[in-house]
Amino acid sequence: MIAWWLRHDRRLSDNSCWEFALKEAAKTGEEVRVFFAWNRLHLDAGIGGIPRMSARRIDWTKKDLKMMRTELQKHGINLEETEGSALDWLRTHRPSTLTYSFAVAHEERQDEAQLLPLVKRIQGFWTHSILEPDSIPGGLNQLPEVFTPFRHKIERENLRFELPPLLVKPNVESPTSSSLAFPFEPGEASALARLIAYMGNPEGAAEYKTRRNGLLGTEYSTKFSPWLASGALSPRRIWQACLSLEESLGGSPEVEWIRVELLWREYFQWVAYRAGSRLFIKKGFREQSPRAGFNARAFQRWVDGLTGDDFVNAGMRELAETGFSSNRARQNLASYLIHDLGIDWRYGAAYFEAQLLDYDPASNWANWAYLAGVGNDPRPVRRFNTVKQAQDYDANRAFRKAWQQ
Repeated sequence: MIAWWLRHDRRLSDNSCWEFALKEAAKTGEEVRVFFAWNRLHLDAGIGGIPRMSARRIDWTKKDLKMMRTELQKHGINLEETEGSALDWLRTHRPSTLTYSFAVAHEERQDEAQLLPLVKRIQGFWTHSILEPDSIPGGLNQLPEVFTPFRHKIERENLRFELPPLLVKPNVESPTSSSLAFPFEPGEASALARLIAYMGNPEGAAEYKTRRNGLLGTEYSTKFSPWLASGALSPRRIWQACLSLEESLGGSPEVEWIRVELLWREYFQWVAYRAGSRLFIKKGFREQSPRAGFNARAFQRWVDGLTGDDFVNAGMRELAETGFSSNRARQNLASYLIHDLGIDWRYGAAYFEAQLLDYDPASNWANWAYLAGVGNDPRPVRRFNTVKQAQDYDANRAFRKAWQQ
C-alpha cells in the first residue's frame, strides 16, 4: 500500500506527493490511500487554555477536506480522517511506502521524525514553500538575520517554475459565502478561481501595491492566504502567475509587490525552521525577554473587542466573526496587545492561531515575535500608533462602522 499523509498540501495540481503516489501505484500495482490526521488539535488547548482551533477554523478545515475528498473520489480514492496522529494511523495500516509534504515548524517536524521507524520507504517533498533548503541562496545556515538581504538574494535568482497544467478546472465565478471579510469557500477549485479572477481584474493584482493597505472589500488584497495555509494553492503557482501578468503589462511594480509579500512568507518559513522550539518561547530567539506579563481581564477585553480603542475593537470583532484579518489590521491588533496593554505576545499569537483561517505556524508566530522585538525585526521596538493608523487608513470610519458593536 502507498500512503499519502495529507497535511498542508490539500490540492492535486502542482503537488509532488500526489504525482509520486500515482507513479508508484502504476509501477507496483499497489493501492493508494490518503489520510489526514487531526492530531487532536481540534480538541486541544494551548497557552492560557486558548483552544488550538476555533469552531470556525475547524469548520473551515472540515469543508476543505470534504472538497479534497470529492476530488480524490474522482480517481477512485477515499480520503480517510483520524482524530489521532499520523503515527497512530501508520501503526494500524502499515503501508510499504509513505509520501508527505515537509513542514518547517517544530511540532510538525517532531511528528515527521516519529514516522521514520514505521515505514520501509518514505518520500517527502517541499510543497508548501517556494524554495527547498538546498536552493536557499547561501544555504539555510546563512539565512540573513533580517528580511531585505534575503529578498535581494532571491530576486537575483530570477526564479521561474515550469508547472504542470491544472488538473482541476476552476469555477471562474468562484463560490462565495456571506462573509464581509472573506466571501470565499475552501478548496482548490475556489482557490484557482480566485487566482484567475484576481489576476484578470484591472482593480485587482494590477493595483495591488497601491491598494494593499485597504480594510474592507475583496479587491484591496489577494485573499490568497487561507488557501496558501491549507495548501489548496501553491506559492509557486502564484509566483508564476504574477510573472506572467507582469510580462503582459510590460513590467508592473504593483503586481511585483505580491511576489515581495510571498517572499516575506517564504522568509518566515525558513526562520521558523531554524528557530525550532525557540520560536514559541517568550524571549524568542533574541535571547532577551520582553517586559510583558499577563492581565486576564485586559486580554479578554482585547479578545472581545472592548478596549478603549475603536480601531482595535473593529479589527478584533472582524477576526472573531470571520476568521480573517487584513495585514494592516492584524499588525495594529498585535502591536496594541504587546505595546499598549503590555501583555505577553504569545497569548496573542495563540489566539490568532485559534481564529485565523489562514493560520500557518511560521507566518503567525514569526510575525508576532517580530512585532514583540524577539524575532527578526532590526528595530528594537515596532509600535503602531493605532489612533494615527485609524486616521490614515480609515479616515471615513467605514471599517469601524462595519464592525461596531
